[in-house]
Amino acid sequence: MGSFDDSVLYAELLANIRQISLAASLSSPSDASTQVALSSDCRTVELRHRDGCNQLMLPAKASFGGTLLAIQDKQKGAVTLTWRLPLDASSSSHSSGDPTPWSAIDLDTGSGVTCRQCSIEVVPSGSVKVWKDLPSENWAEMMEFWHCHKPDHHHHHNRGAGSWKADAESLAARGYGASSAISAQEGVGFVDLRTLLFAERDCRNVMFSRGSYEQGSTDRQSLQLGDSETAQIRNLNVFCSSCRAQLGFFNFRTAAVTLLKWQISCKGASGAVPGVSECLGATLIATISRSGSSKSLILPIPETAQETDDKAIHVWVLNSSIVYSSTNAPQPTPAIKLLYRLIRREEADKMLEAITSDAQEINLPTQALGEVIRHLDTSNALLPPPERMFKEWKVGLLTRWEAKG
Repeated sequence: MGSFDDSVLYAELLANIRQISLAASLSSPSDASTQVALSSDCRTVELRHRDGCNQLMLPAKASFGGTLLAIQDKQKGAVTLTWRLPLDASSSSHSSGDPTPWSAIDLDTGSGVTCRQCSIEVVPSGSVKVWKDLPSENWAEMMEFWHCHKPDHHHHHNRGAGSWKADAESLAARGYGASSAISAQEGVGFVDLRTLLFAERDCRNVMFSRGSYEQGSTDRQSLQLGDSETAQIRNLNVFCSSCRAQLGFFNFRTAAVTLLKWQISCKGASGAVPGVSECLGATLIATISRSGSSKSLILPIPETAQETDDKAIHVWVLNSSIVYSSTNAPQPTPAIKLLYRLIRREEADKMLEAITSDAQEINLPTQALGEVIRHLDTSNALLPPPERMFKEWKVGLLTRWEAKG
């Protein structure tokens, strides 16, 4: 067998048409030595080019194993070769598993929560008696709409302002108002798409701060914030008191310690832990389901009071459920295929304020936003060169969570 060279294979499962897209990016133009063969078990392809040899496991089982893939006349002498392989009849064309990492049903009752960086316990084992999934982000608005427009409700157009105000107050009292929020409860772990929420009394070994770790205190009350300050700040930063990693935020409105899933560890059914990519992917899928829009603007949340970041990511989801493999990332990986471009915060704000805007807003801490950019840029390099750009957009692959077990 020859040695490895710079040639790269990339495969992507196209479940909707039951095919596998295969591309070979060669280190030099194809010639008589160039051969791509499908193994007899229909799961592996082998690329031979000059003195090099590379192999790739396909993301699904193909048909017609043990054959050489024909190189079309128009592709001879090219550095990028492409094929469409039919999917084997026995292969499933659908991805499995819940795309939401760590839903309430996946987490062990009584499990403690630890800092992923140093493993110190921030929510002691046994503190959480029950896990509960939070509703979608627009639950309050939907409940208010339902109560105002339910079929058996008779509207009177001549009602005064006082009547409408009374209705709004009644809805708010029942927890359905647009300004309503779920408050933290001792012994309950609330589960969101990107975070876990806990009562402050259930948390240990955390530092609260308006800005950096050095400005913080393990006693939140000692920060002595006035009413006007809490109204303006909304959140405090929450750090691990041991390794100083930022774990999340304290939200004044919900009185909850909100821990980022990719910064912590918790026992679950699959034993896997999500990264920021999987959490963002679940958010994008939920956003499309809720709004019908495949475009989103990912904006930074500064991690300190003084920190600012002028970058935002404009994303456009092309396919929310693919599986790909590459010789540079050989394990078949579920992903979201999307277009992305970096824009200035000022441009993003203008887009969101526009009446005709079709983009949804998603907020991430500045550090997490940087991780997402690096993840997308790395994934872009896995694609065949002709498929890496579309006009001013880059093409990226955001790793998608799949529950196992």
